[in-house]
Amino acid sequence: MLLSPSKRRRCATVSALALGVAVAMPAASLHAQPDFRVYRTTRSITLDGRFTEPDWARADSITDFRQRDPQEGAPGTERTVVRVLATPTGMAIGWWCYDTDAARIVRSQLRRDAELRSDDYVSLAIDGLHDKRSGFYFRANANGALWDGEHVDAETGNESWDGVWDVRTQVTDEGFFIEMLIPWATLRYAEGDSLMGMNFRRFMPRKNEEVLWRAWKRTEGFRFLEREGIVGALDGLPRRTRIEARPYVSGESRLPERTFFAVRGDSVLARSVSDANIGLDIKAPITNTITADVTFNPDFAQAEVDRQIVNLTRFPLFFPEQRAFFTEGSAVFDFGRPQQAQMFYSRRIGLGANGTPVTIPFGVRMQGRAGDRQVGFLAARTSGDENTTNAVLRVKQDLLGRGYVGAMGTFAGQTGQPAATTGGVDFSLPYVVQGGQNLVVQGNAAWSRDSAGGAVGGHYRLVVDYPNDNADIVVRYDRIDAAYDPALGFVQQRGIHRLGGNTQLTPRPARRSAIRRYEFNLLGYDLVWGLGGGLDNASFSLKPLGLQFQTGDRFEINVRRRFDAPDRAFSLFPGAVVDAGQYWWSRGEMQFNSAEARAVRVSLNASTGAFYDGRSTEVSGSIRLRRSPHMLATVDLSRSAVSLAAARFTANTVRVRSDYAFNPRLNATLFVQWDNQSNRASTNARVRWTVKPGSDLFVVWNSSWPTGLDRPIPWARPSRGGLVAKYVYFFRQ
Repeated sequence: MLLSPSKRRRCATVSALALGVAVAMPAASLHAQPDFRVYRTTRSITLDGRFTEPDWARADSITDFRQRDPQEGAPGTERTVVRVLATPTGMAIGWWCYDTDAARIVRSQLRRDAELRSDDYVSLAIDGLHDKRSGFYFRANANGALWDGEHVDAETGNESWDGVWDVRTQVTDEGFFIEMLIPWATLRYAEGDSLMGMNFRRFMPRKNEEVLWRAWKRTEGFRFLEREGIVGALDGLPRRTRIEARPYVSGESRLPERTFFAVRGDSVLARSVSDANIGLDIKAPITNTITADVTFNPDFAQAEVDRQIVNLTRFPLFFPEQRAFFTEGSAVFDFGRPQQAQMFYSRRIGLGANGTPVTIPFGVRMQGRAGDRQVGFLAARTSGDENTTNAVLRVKQDLLGRGYVGAMGTFAGQTGQPAATTGGVDFSLPYVVQGGQNLVVQGNAAWSRDSAGGAVGGHYRLVVDYPNDNADIVVRYDRIDAAYDPALGFVQQRGIHRLGGNTQLTPRPARRSAIRRYEFNLLGYDLVWGLGGGLDNASFSLKPLGLQFQTGDRFEINVRRRFDAPDRAFSLFPGAVVDAGQYWWSRGEMQFNSAEARAVRVSLNASTGAFYDGRSTEVSGSIRLRRSPHMLATVDLSRSAVSLAAARFTANTVRVRSDYAFNPRLNATLFVQWDNQSNRASTNARVRWTVKPGSDLFVVWNSSWPTGLDRPIPWARPSRGGLVAKYVYFFRQ
């Protein structure tokens, strides 16, 4: 997420419709007078973090930053100055982040796209269309590490978006200073307009202090675009006539997959299979606000690998999309309940059932805004055994401030055969009600039919959410027919009614103390009935105590009550089977998470109690060691000791990740993981060198070893493995 990891406590929603005593947001506000004017210059700047150009001294300053936390509305404890230049090549933003104790500035991260929450950082929001619905986010720390994302809504953002921009920094005994340069071609803006929406944010981890130029109230926040500032004097910007191209070339040397035997002399140096590949990604503007992307023979070797997870349930796991072509702009295709009943799940395209890649010779994506509508289209052809054409079309019509009504459809089929289709309508209506509090009403209705012309199944959903600083109350209802099976979607369970919700109170102490906020969950619930009647599974939770400290540390105690009624036996773990029946059990849980800013960050979770017809004790923990500014190492461990009536087992998972950044443009990652459910150890090693903004060289090694064999395999080669080198060259024409 682009703000706090908390999903809703600091959520800010939007609206123009009065509800009770609601605050209306008239359309005329889109044409308000600017709060600030950029300085226009015909000279380019040298990006070095030193502000030697005289244009910086001529530009106006933004200095009125206020705290969102810890003291809402108070001036920032450290002085922050921002100036903006409109140069021939792009928008230049200068940050003067003064600090009276500059020796304590935290700057531990160097890696591209690190979240930077552990560091002193600044963030810039640019709503180029100043429609209060779209925009990009740019974040940098005192080291010059870059992070960016795309605006989705006031709760979520698409962190997979990668823009072409650059940063240079300087740290002195007065503070840290940042120069950003964002090319005009990276932004989206209407031709002939002179206004953009913007906001500026600074975070100081040692004080756990957040200051903003606009939207500094706790019910608002950085992504509350209704309160963004309006920046003017941006007329005469260049038209978006450029085409961006990213050709790539890659070479791969891989070990053929095979059944594993530990044979003497069978080492990682054994003969391998080599291959070479080329491809091309093209981005072209259709209008100033709609962009088309075309990919030929895409390669995803540089994508992050999935995490290995021990699944101790009877339901399928959801794995997030990691491939760049599908992650960029993916939010426009959100429809349904995330991770439970999504109409579109892009991993259905180009990935087999076991995650094995399938060749995608061609793909096209189009997205953007056409007046008061947001549109999106994606199509991809797969070859090999699948040999299918897949497509998704999305339209969202603006309604009442930042609400919308929308429609979406998906298509998946092979040539000469009937296609599997899914379609539906949805809506989201966010309101600002009495006292500046937020209320969101949303829902959808969708229907699917398979390629064989079978029965039509539906998914119907309604959500009422009250997400605010001192209280978060939500109620959700879903009905999913047994025949609802979108070919390009993800549905965790069918043939059910689901009623879920949460009632959480988060008051703050009346006087300033070591505790920033209390957290009490009066009731969290998730109940699932079969459409024919009868409770299928249920979960209840109670949080009698939760504490968020001024330092950023968190502690909580939870009590959980669960029910499951499998109608057939299922395997919980190799050698452990849960019989059909009805099971109730209760558990207690404690969690502790130390602050992101700590050099050694610790997270612990322990729970114990009944589990089906037995008992279990689960312990998981994470230790992250940060050695500024180059190294970040994390060890994650989880252990579940389960004792059932007919079986006992211990499920273990280990993950070790090490990041080493030589500088903001050259970094290496090593990710090793193992679990004893799949009995597999895997390694992913990756080096990324950004030769220039947009152009990258990747070197990636992936390997996998089976474990739990009868004899040791210290020198045996992996059952599969491959080394890939890939170079992507970026240019604009």
